[in-house]
Parts: sequence; structure tokens; C-alpha cells
Amino acid sequence: MKNLNLVVFILALLNTLESLSIDLYLPAFPSMAQIFKTDIGHIQISISVFFAGFAFGQLLWGPLSDRKGRKPILYCGLLLFITGATAIFFTSNIYVLWAMRFLQAFGGSAGIVVGRAIVIDLYDKQKSIAIFSQQSQISGIAPIIAPLLGSVFLKFWGWNSSFAFLCIMGLITFFMVYKYVPETHVKTDLSTDAENERGLKDQLKMIITNRDFINSTMVGSIAFASLIIYISSAPFLFMELHGFSSGVFSFIFAFNSLALITAAYITPKLIKRINNSTLLFTATIVLLIVCALHILIAAGNIAVALEIAMLYLSLLAIGILFPITSAHALSPFKEGRGTAAALLGFTQLIITFLMSALIGFLEADSIIPMVVARAGMALIAVWFGYRIFKTRTVPV
Repeated sequence: MKNLNLVVFILALLNTLESLSIDLYLPAFPSMAQIFKTDIGHIQISISVFFAGFAFGQLLWGPLSDRKGRKPILYCGLLLFITGATAIFFTSNIYVLWAMRFLQAFGGSAGIVVGRAIVIDLYDKQKSIAIFSQQSQISGIAPIIAPLLGSVFLKFWGWNSSFAFLCIMGLITFFMVYKYVPETHVKTDLSTDAENERGLKDQLKMIITNRDFINSTMVGSIAFASLIIYISSAPFLFMELHGFSSGVFSFIFAFNSLALITAAYITPKLIKRINNSTLLFTATIVLLIVCALHILIAAGNIAVALEIAMLYLSLLAIGILFPITSAHALSPFKEGRGTAAALLGFTQLIITFLMSALIGFLEADSIIPMVVARAGMALIAVWFGYRIFKTRTVPV
């Protein structure tokens, strides 16, 4: 088998494409609004559309990877991702932007869902947590450098140069998958369509009735939604509300993103000393406390530095939750791991899409809807985290 460290790096690179696709063009929102002859709100919709594409794409790619193998699905997804990024480079029409962002995300979602399945194919539960953490350390660099890099692209080559960069990254990743990633799942599509359909229904029933999967998926989905709501609201919070330039915004965004790398670094060390379920439950409590404090700080307009601190601490808790919830949700299944990974990703993105849409509907010139929504979701995460902690079904 190929060098597994290199495989882990390539799988992390597939995750990085998602982060880059979101964070790279954030500093260009005001410029894009002028070029597309619209407002920032319509440009921000391209993020919501992106997540919708990611959600529905995973529903397709996950089950297909169980039937057709992992690598063919990665090829198809990356080709769609490259096509979408290339089309965006040449457009100045807001509707084409939305459509191609959906296509780009639909294809890019293959890397996320299949990458998770490959990790579970290769490693046991405890090792999977460490591998997911390693991937988070690598892919966590993207939110740090992406806004800074996007600001440079915007200054010297214009807003669409970010999508040229994404196209190049997609091509490089395609080559690395072809060259170095092994096929970890034997094809099972020799049966009839009817048998495949019955098999998929049986897999779905098995997955959605599994308590570990439901509880862990809900905590992970809430954590992911909280992260993305912060990302999509960050340009409004720092550039519109607090009046920072795109350059200063990029540095603030990069600082907060360090929390994800820090969390990915400390999580494998913590799980050697603390029971997985205890660490997960503790992280949800920390997230709730920090989000509640953020409401008070934002409502009192106390200090932007405190807002940044609260966001950093919330991202630290979220970063701890990501690898644990992914491993807990997927490891119970010997068959249908691609389908389970698809349902995990779909749930994450649908919750994110719904919450983002709700905040967009409520938000006017205030950040309060965002911070209240994050606190409310954290409270729900504590409930599901308690269920995991109470049952202690996950061994150390």
C-alpha cells in the first residue's frame, strides 16, 4: 500500500479545497458587489448556495463510493469542482455565479465524504480520531492563509484570480489522487439494481437507527454550522459593522483560525488522558458558555477585542469536536461507510444552510441574531453531548 502519511496529506488537501473555496474570496465581497452590480447580501448568497451543493452532492457520492469504489468518485467530483471554478473566473453575472458555486460544491463534496470513508477504511476508531486531527491541522492552515492570500489576489489580479487559483489546486489534487491514493474499497456493484436498492435501504435503516451515529452527527453538525455561520458573518461583523479594512479583517480572521489548528494539535493528546465522551461533552459546555458570553459582549458593545476572544475560544471548542464526532459517527459501521459519511455531511450542511438562511432573514444592521443563534445551537449540542457522555457507549 502507498505511504499512508502521504495519503493522509492528500485527504487533508481535499478538505482544504472546501475551506479555500469559502474563505479565499471573502475579502473580495465588496468589490464583487460592484462588479456584479448588486449588494453584498447577494454575494453572500453564493456561500449558502455553495453549502446546498455540498449537502446534496454528498448524498450522491457517498453511496456511489460504496458501490463503485472510492477513487472513481474522487475523479468525478474533482472534475466538476474544476469546471465550476473555471466558469466562475469568466462570469460577471450573479445568477451564473450562484449556479457555478453550486456545481463547484457539488463536485468538491466528493473529496470530503469519500475522504472520511477512506480514513475509516484504513484505521480503527481511536486511530481515526488522531488521523482526523492530523487532517484538521493541515486543512486548518487554509482559513488562516486564505483571506490573506485572497487580499493579495484581489489587489494585484482582481477578484476572479481566487477562482483561477482554486482551479489550479483542483488539478494538482486530481493528479495526486491518481498517483498516490490507493483504492480502499472493493467494488460491490455486481448485483442487480433491485438488490442494490434493497441494500441501500437496509444500510440507511441501520445507520439512522444507530444511537452513536445520531448523537455524534447532531453534535458535529451543530459545531460545523456554528463555524460556518461565523465565517459567513465575519465580513459583515468586522468590515461593515466595525469598519476594518479587508487587510485588517484578513489578519483577524487568520488569528481566529489558529484556534482550529490548536484544537487539532491538542485533541490527540487529550484523548490519551480523557475519555472520548467526556472530552466531547466538556467541549460542548465550553462552547455554550463562550457563546453566551458573546451575547452579553455584543449586546453591550463592550469591546471588539473581547468579541474576537470569544470567537477564538468558540472555534477552539469546535475544533476539538470535529475529529471526535466524525470518528464516533462513522466507526460503528463495517459496511456502508460511504453512505454513513454522506448522511453525516448532509446533516451538517442542511443544518448550516437552514441556520444561515434564518440569520440572513433576521439580520439587518446587527450581529445579535448570529450570536444568539450560535448560543442556541450550543445549548442543543450540550444536550446531545450529555447523551453521549451518559451512555458512555464509546470506549476510550
